[in-house]
Amino acid sequence: MGIAAGPLPNSRWIEAYARLGYGLLTYKTVRTVERAAFTAPNLAFCRLGDPTVLEPAPRRLDPAAVTWAVSFGLPSAKPDLWRADVKRARGKLGPGQILIVSVAGTPAPGGDGEQLAEDYAQAARWAAEAGADVVEVHLSCPNTVAERPQMVFEDQALSAHIVARVRRAVGGRPVVAKLGASRSPRVLHDLATAIARWVDGFVLVNGLQRRVVKADGTAALPGAARELAGISGDAVWDSCRIQVEELCAWRKAGAWNKAILAVGGITTVERAREVLAAGANAALVATAALVDPLIAARFRSGTKPGAEKGPDARRRPAVRVERRRMPS
Repeated sequence: MGIAAGPLPNSRWIEAYARLGYGLLTYKTVRTVERAAFTAPNLAFCRLGDPTVLEPAPRRLDPAAVTWAVSFGLPSAKPDLWRADVKRARGKLGPGQILIVSVAGTPAPGGDGEQLAEDYAQAARWAAEAGADVVEVHLSCPNTVAERPQMVFEDQALSAHIVARVRRAVGGRPVVAKLGASRSPRVLHDLATAIARWVDGFVLVNGLQRRVVKADGTAALPGAARELAGISGDAVWDSCRIQVEELCAWRKAGAWNKAILAVGGITTVERAREVLAAGANAALVATAALVDPLIAARFRSGTKPGAEKGPDARRRPAVRVERRRMPS
């Protein structure tokens, strides 16, 4: 069990959750430029729908049932700060623990797909140099260089160009692509096939994008470009689980042999075991990491050493990580 990009913004959070027993720890998405977060609210309880409606915080919190709207805007510290902090984070991990660093490209005014791909590559290069065991290419973020509003992963050609540039930038360092919710199984298959040659695995699903309103129907989040927010937690489980199972099925059919890291609505130990039984290599949590930090300890205590996680467990590929001594 690991933690997806989001809950761990710096080395202090990485260290704390490493001590709680998570095996894969993802450093929150970083950029080549500094960017501030959106104004509050950034995280709010909600009821999934179309539109999704904000709700007051419950008096008694059930960690397994939490659903919330997430709207931070992918902020990032200055590159020199996060690069130094990633080095510190790597030094906090124990044997067998893996540091994933999530990176996103930042479009320049008047830029195009080539500029965006190069920016992704630069962020990935810095993350690898700082000590990332694995680089996550965050494709589930807005593509502002497109003619129409969409997420980067929804543009298959651009996604392939970006991951190809990242692969060249980081050499043999493992690379995984983070995807959002696809419109159909065929779209998911075609995207995965288009980028498979340059990646070692896939991370999915990065929640659901929904319009978010208050109970009276008015916009819930102040500021420009905030009509939509990411929905995470319990209510997205079924949608995300299905897409993970679809990708596992395509892999079993021989489409490609890549690692699959499941995320989205995994708020219980039982759900983590379900995605592993379906063929995923790892179960990543985000909401659960914040509202139920000890979920990894319960997961480990209930799993027998060496136990198989499903009928296809022996065929599951692993992300191979070369351990290197960090410079003093």
